[in-house]
Amino acid sequence: MNDETRQSGAGTPDIDRLAVYGSAAFLFAIAVMPGAVSPGIVGAAADSMQLSESRLGVFIAMYFAGFGLVGASAYVWIRRVDWRRYCGVGILLMGFSFVAMALVESYSLLLALMFINGCGAGLFGSPSITVLGDISRPEQGFSTMIIFSVVGAAILLWVFPLVGGAAGFPGVVYLMAATTLACLVLLPLIPRNVAVADRKLPTRDRENGDNHYVTQPLLAHAVMVLFTLGFIGMWAFFERVAYYAELSDMATANALAIATLFGTIGAPLAAWLRRRIPMYVCYAVTILFVVVTLAALGITALDDMTYLLLACSFQFWINSGFCLIMALTAEVDKIGRFVAMIPASEAAGSFVGPVATGFALEFSGVTAMVWTTAVAFVVGAIIFAYVDRKDRALTARAALQTT
Repeated sequence: MNDETRQSGAGTPDIDRLAVYGSAAFLFAIAVMPGAVSPGIVGAAADSMQLSESRLGVFIAMYFAGFGLVGASAYVWIRRVDWRRYCGVGILLMGFSFVAMALVESYSLLLALMFINGCGAGLFGSPSITVLGDISRPEQGFSTMIIFSVVGAAILLWVFPLVGGAAGFPGVVYLMAATTLACLVLLPLIPRNVAVADRKLPTRDRENGDNHYVTQPLLAHAVMVLFTLGFIGMWAFFERVAYYAELSDMATANALAIATLFGTIGAPLAAWLRRRIPMYVCYAVTILFVVVTLAALGITALDDMTYLLLACSFQFWINSGFCLIMALTAEVDKIGRFVAMIPASEAAGSFVGPVATGFALEFSGVTAMVWTTAVAFVVGAIIFAYVDRKDRALTARAALQTT
């Protein structure tokens, strides 16, 4: 959606101001933080409560279930509600559900609280990412959000062992609660809503029953599902790849931390390139390098330095891909409702990815896991190219009809 489709009401902050879209970017980064720092939360829960791996997996999955459910429903309510109020309620739900997790011992209650946590994240995640999609240069907002998310996750994952060692699982979730509730100070900068101009389809589209304003965004969401499936499915077991290569634990931990931070520069680079060359070309190059990285990971005799370089390459191009997919979704979302559903697509891919790659790794080894994710990335790239090229053709046709 471009700046011609936005109509700010009275008293609504200018969403193109850095403070406004920066606050929205930070809120979405916090909304997805439980997934980003899930290794730290899982580790603290395992150490403090002696939960089995299967139970830990279900525990984290409940966050994605709540996050995805609310994200999917956002299509209905995103343009009808007060975003600031929904963000406030979501932050409170997420923050206090973390507090409650520190006070209960029942596994069933923990699952319920994690589901509520995900629902709260969805309540402020969907409005905040919609703000980013509504600005005149959405890729700039998305790249800012990715930087906040990655740097924030790296800091928390570095602090978690210190807090967990001193206070266990309660200390970790109290830290997450404090981080979440601190976001309440950003609420005055979040618009109450941004109305979308009624963009009627050209007469020829109506006569032909053309519904590209629905199919195009849905295909963009399919790309996000496939991309997240490949990314989370691979990243969840990146440490296992090092383990099977018999690399040292310290070298592996350092490589993953360095790669996570290095990846932050991938998003702003994609935002810069997207304005200079066709978006589908940017994405094709991104996926090419992702697949080459994965292939090298599957066939190379790994040592510490090779593993570090491949991890950095993977994170760099992954963050580039996330920025481009979000920008594509915003570009083809002509009715201003589909960007709000990005959390649902991310949750769906994040839920399925580790299951698919886990089976591949267990029964067929690292190479099978690598090619499973590579197929998801390549299929997504084909869909991306189709959507972007069609959008360019539709835009050109609409321009001719208006002249």
